[in-house]
Amino acid sequence: MRYVLLLLFVISHEIYPLTFFNTKENHRKEVVKLAESLIETQYRFGGKKPSGFDCSGFTRYVYSKACKINLAASSNLQSRQGKKVSLKKCKVGDLIFFANKKKISHVGVINRKNKKGIWMIHSSSSKGVISEEITHSNYWNSRIVVIKSHF
Repeated sequence: MRYVLLLLFVISHEIYPLTFFNTKENHRKEVVKLAESLIETQYRFGGKKPSGFDCSGFTRYVYSKACKINLAASSNLQSRQGKKVSLKKCKVGDLIFFANKKKISHVGVINRKNKKGIWMIHSSSSKGVISEEITHSNYWNSRIVVIKSHF
């Protein structure tokens, strides 16, 4: 009987590799997939829906729909949720927060990370939802305050 169960485990693992066993990575992928599908959505102050987002409305919507995680309404309050991670150890799906004069004022979702840099998807007041490289940007890099993981 033990061998039959082991065989069934191996077969199911071959057919459905890591989908059942690694839900944290699946949630990360779902967050990024949904965030990317919303690129080019217009910016709307206080916006919380696909008809228009502000930065925290965007992250709140994406996390809620992609993996049922309820985030606070503002970027400042969202920055107090989750587990702090370093820039070096951040992963796609993590939230990255920025400050303007010591107060957290912006948030985005990390959607790509490699040797060349880190990209985020965020709702920009001037361009709407976009993906942007941030590690080589003087503007964004100098304003990074904290990165938070919910996975």
